[in-house]
Amino acid sequence: MKSIVIRQPNELVIEERVLPEPAAGEVRVKVQLAGICGSDSHIYRGHNPFAKYPRVIGHEFFGTIDAVGAGVTNKTVGQRVCVDPVISCGRCYPCSVGKPNVCTSLVVIGVHRDGGFSEYAVVPAKNAWQVPDGRVGQACGNGGTLHDRRQRDRAGDAEPSRTWR
Repeated sequence: MKSIVIRQPNELVIEERVLPEPAAGEVRVKVQLAGICGSDSHIYRGHNPFAKYPRVIGHEFFGTIDAVGAGVTNKTVGQRVCVDPVISCGRCYPCSVGKPNVCTSLVVIGVHRDGGFSEYAVVPAKNAWQVPDGRVGQACGNGGTLHDRRQRDRAGDAEPSRTWR
């Protein structure tokens, strides 16, 4: 598969990479749309102290699930999804008070692990939010907005919907 890789600050290449397989609890997304953001520019220029290189950037992306890892029961091949880039532990103090974006074990897709500037991306199944067929992918191109929406869902008493509206 082709990926846009930042090998080190100010060095961007298109690289052929091995198609990743989803591990337990993960899904593989065939990327159809990826947005570019100022955060991506900071990583490219070496201005993000948390970025690890080489890195496939892109934390705002949409696509279709084409493979599921072991133990994933609520996602299916063919589902259209937006990806929430914030991977948090769910157990630390910040997570317990609804602030997973400052989790003590924070991992951000496209910063700490490879993101959506690739033909395929592997992400935790819990971070892949179903997009109804009537919605266009551009509606979920902003990962930050998606993450904020997810946090508002979780702040209520009801179990959050796993479908992005």
